[in-house]
Amino acid sequence: MARDEHQSRAMSPQRALRLALEKTADEDLSLALTAASCERSKTDHAGLIAMIPDAMLLILIDGPEGATGVMAMDGAVLASLIEVQTMGQVLPRQAPARPVTRTDAALAAPLVDGVLTRVTGHLAEHPDRYWTCGYRFGAMIEDRRSLGLALTAPDCPYYNVFRLPLDIGPGIRMGEVLVALPLLPDPAVAAVPEPADPSHQLQDRVLAAPARLDAVLCRLHLPLSAIRALAAGDVLALPPDAMREVSIEVAGARRLATARLGKLDGLRALRLNPSGLGQGAVALDDPDGLAQDTAPSLSMALAAAGQDAASRPPRVALREPTVDGAAGTAVAATGTMAAFQEDLTASTKEEGDPFEQVALSFGEGPAAA
Repeated sequence: MARDEHQSRAMSPQRALRLALEKTADEDLSLALTAASCERSKTDHAGLIAMIPDAMLLILIDGPEGATGVMAMDGAVLASLIEVQTMGQVLPRQAPARPVTRTDAALAAPLVDGVLTRVTGHLAEHPDRYWTCGYRFGAMIEDRRSLGLALTAPDCPYYNVFRLPLDIGPGIRMGEVLVALPLLPDPAVAAVPEPADPSHQLQDRVLAAPARLDAVLCRLHLPLSAIRALAAGDVLALPPDAMREVSIEVAGARRLATARLGKLDGLRALRLNPSGLGQGAVALDDPDGLAQDTAPSLSMALAAAGQDAASRPPRVALREPTVDGAAGTAVAATGTMAAFQEDLTASTKEEGDPFEQVALSFGEGPAAA
């Protein structure tokens, strides 16, 4: 009794819906009806579908931010709307039972839009305005199964259901209207950000910073005159372990690990050597760095560069060991290609050429092939 007395004095979603339904029927359609009460309940999606009786006109109502609700009316209310708009009065007879059509939905549209517009006006200053306002007539839904598929409300698993028993005429017929609206999250609460932890912010920024890794086959010390004279087709002398001991380095030529050059899915790839982890690098499953020989392999795909091997065969040369500091002589590439090819394909499943192009980088350190 205390709740009913309070609702009779103060505006609430139940009272706003009752007033909107009575005023819309009277002022827009000249239909006299009275909503004696308005029952409000809360249910989930499956409970809402089970709550709606069969043979009701189902109107999908579109709301803000993609939310959808439903307004359903039984045969008595629908028959009264048709009679008052076609013949000017409600006939004192029982409403005939028949399937609903889209013409019925079009005749009910003025009542639906009028109710939703007036509810928005009644609750303009109400705390529940964020989930009760902003709806309009959408479309007719054929059956309850289709309604279950059409109802969508982002981040909203529950619905507020309002049932309004109506006295039409008054005293001529008794009908019922059901309105279900998704209980959307309060935007005022969602807009308040949680206090951020400065340490987490710094950690996130550090972890998001770019880190460059350079894969260095070897380092060649050449006079500037030789570098200036380099041209397409020249042969560079590489050490025998160039492909087995590729150095993985960060800025400042700091070595993190060694790797073997190969191919993976058609791209240049590096497989980390278990025993070649450098300073600051440990095995993924060995944080203490104890089981170096069982460290897992890690492949890093590198974009293939250069010309097609079919159009330009690779050229690789080795330099014989020096004697007493004297420069060694280059060995023909044809005699050493088999050894490089064997080293390359031993760690991969794909046969292929070891190189298509040799690139030089000139920076703070020596030239790196």
